[in-house]
Amino acid sequence: MIVHASRSSGGPIFAFLCTAKPLLRVFFNDNVWSKTFVVNTNNKHYQRMESLAALTADNYRQDFVTGNLGGHILQEYEKAREQLGDTCTDEFWDQWDRKPSPALDILSSMAGDLPMIYCAMNAVINPRKFSIASVAVLQQSSSTLRYSFQSIIYNAKTFQRNVGKLTKLYAVSEQKAKLQDGDLAYPAAETENKEGMAFELRNVTFVYPGSKNEATALKGVSLTIKPGQLVVIVGANGSGKSTIIKLLTRLYDPTSGTILVDNIPVQQFRSSDLRQTMATFSQDHKLYPLSLYENIALGNPALVSDAALVAKASEHGGASEFIAKLADGLDTILEPKNNAYSFNVPNDPEHPLRKQLEKLSKKIDISGGEKQRVVASRTFMQLHSGKVKFVAVDEPSSALDAEGELQLFERLIAGRAGKTMIFVTHRFGHLTKHADLIICMKDGTIAESGSHDDLLRSGGEYAKLYQIQADAFSPGSL
Repeated sequence: MIVHASRSSGGPIFAFLCTAKPLLRVFFNDNVWSKTFVVNTNNKHYQRMESLAALTADNYRQDFVTGNLGGHILQEYEKAREQLGDTCTDEFWDQWDRKPSPALDILSSMAGDLPMIYCAMNAVINPRKFSIASVAVLQQSSSTLRYSFQSIIYNAKTFQRNVGKLTKLYAVSEQKAKLQDGDLAYPAAETENKEGMAFELRNVTFVYPGSKNEATALKGVSLTIKPGQLVVIVGANGSGKSTIIKLLTRLYDPTSGTILVDNIPVQQFRSSDLRQTMATFSQDHKLYPLSLYENIALGNPALVSDAALVAKASEHGGASEFIAKLADGLDTILEPKNNAYSFNVPNDPEHPLRKQLEKLSKKIDISGGEKQRVVASRTFMQLHSGKVKFVAVDEPSSALDAEGELQLFERLIAGRAGKTMIFVTHRFGHLTKHADLIICMKDGTIAESGSHDDLLRSGGEYAKLYQIQADAFSPGSL
């Protein structure tokens, strides 16, 4: 419209000059990013939002899915957002993004007058093409276009920021396992086993999604696990031990074959119901970017406020002793989301801003064994819910010493009543000797199964693996 109205004064050129002021502010601002500084987030509510949002990332997928954390994370995120309030207002961000200099203000002011200066020059050169009315129309039109253009730029930035906030807020609702889910409640009263959960695998084959050459992790596996049994799965690396656990805990569905829980196909049950009755403890579970208290308490989100139960779980998992030595105890956050960044800071270690950055970025380190004790405590927190009917323990103690491993297994077995327990382990010790059923895996198949004594007498794959470990402790071994 403006190009058409101003055709007597150069149309497109006049319209372009109307946008000169907002364009100058976009491309020639003297902004904060050209300075040398260190910045970090010190608002505890915003830090908590960042930590909770981080739990929806792919590297926490197993914990997120098996722990039914979605509802708790979204609730806590919204609570933190309300507490944060409106401290980061649009006016704050506008000042952060734009710090104009006096020279820029003068230039911007002049740019705002360019359309009418251009119009006046044309009127002097070609007075017959202009009237008082046309000048008034062009002046009003140029102001309208300029402010409309400024509004578009400002609103576009605001929209982009708000979309980012909403994406983080609702990311947790998008974290869904890609599994067939049913509508049958678990446990079903008519099929419930009081002794624990029963499993049956019928000719199960599984290929991990995206695996190279479509390598088969399990090949036609069939087995039956009775309720209340203590089962130990052994075998070499890559033999399919952990894959069985991932299928039973519904991280994946089999590529082919059928898995039954209490004689019903597992896909018919609601996954959320099943996971409330399953406690998993594996080497893949991670520490959360939250306090040690929450790291343990989230084993049972419904009882996260029960401090006495958290302390008890911490003791059973073997974490209470080292946590007591930390300055903040259970309130310790190992990786606080202070989001410390530097801009244009020299690499000189003696530079004061470099020292400040290193101080802000400092994290608290604990050993691998201590991390496993925290995850173990999280598992005991889940066991205290009173709903667990199946416990899956997958090579969790690789960083624990022999005594720590023994104590952990003894405490888990002590709470065995009413639960089916499956242990995956490389170490042949007291577990295999007392197991109701040992399953020995090889190349994705069940090589043999039975009791410890029976498998030793048969002299098969289990006896070979057992003897290799026994020889390591015999006199004269290297």
